[in-house]
Amino acid sequence: MPRATRYIVEGYLYHLTHRCADREFFLRFAKERDAYREWLRVSVNRYHVPVLGYTVTSNHTHVVCEVRDRLAVADMMKLAAGSVAQQRNLRKGHEGSVWEHPYHCTRIQDGRHLLNCLRYVDLNMVRAGMVNHPSEWRWCSYDELTGQRKRYRILDEDRLLFLTGFSSMPEFGEFYRASITERLAAGNTVREPCWTEAVAVGSEDFVDTAVRTTAYRRRMEHYEVYGVSGDKAWAVYEPGVSYETDSNPKSNL
Repeated sequence: MPRATRYIVEGYLYHLTHRCADREFFLRFAKERDAYREWLRVSVNRYHVPVLGYTVTSNHTHVVCEVRDRLAVADMMKLAAGSVAQQRNLRKGHEGSVWEHPYHCTRIQDGRHLLNCLRYVDLNMVRAGMVNHPSEWRWCSYDELTGQRKRYRILDEDRLLFLTGFSSMPEFGEFYRASITERLAAGNTVREPCWTEAVAVGSEDFVDTAVRTTAYRRRMEHYEVYGVSGDKAWAVYEPGVSYETDSNPKSNL
């Protein structure tokens, strides 16, 4: 899986994934997930990073954001993760690492590809069997995207509307709620490896551009992939670099 320190380029959208060290469940308790969400909110406001979606699970986090300033994104992730780690270590008397370093990233095209990525992120705990609907997991962006959370919001609604082509948040929320319901009714919640393993996901031209503009790149491989909704897209991978060693990059999107 691509490392953020190598692959982030300003002017693009990214899905950032950060795992707890050794895949431990350091965020297993609600108060720890609450702490991460609050520190993410604080860091977004401090560093002015447009965040479009997120999920905090028991052992990793997802953040979908627009990168205008690479250092600001790095500072945002460092403040959120570092503050939670410091609080936990003090409370538990723990001295080891709480997070894997670095976090990882996948470049995402706007429009329908961004929408598919947001659905993938919000359905994370449904796939894990923890809840039946993302509305039951308060540590994800579903409530904000559908207008149910009114206070302590994190998302940049103006950028979200611009990047997805909707005219208002009520319009977006209605669409998003219906699309989640449709996927759940069809049982379309399977894991889609490209959102966490690919260097980039989008149209063929988009992933070609990602290859040309990625520093430190080695040989890249392109795959035409299909999402659970039947949407066709392209994903580009760096062979031998994977977040899940047992997954197949040719599997579904």
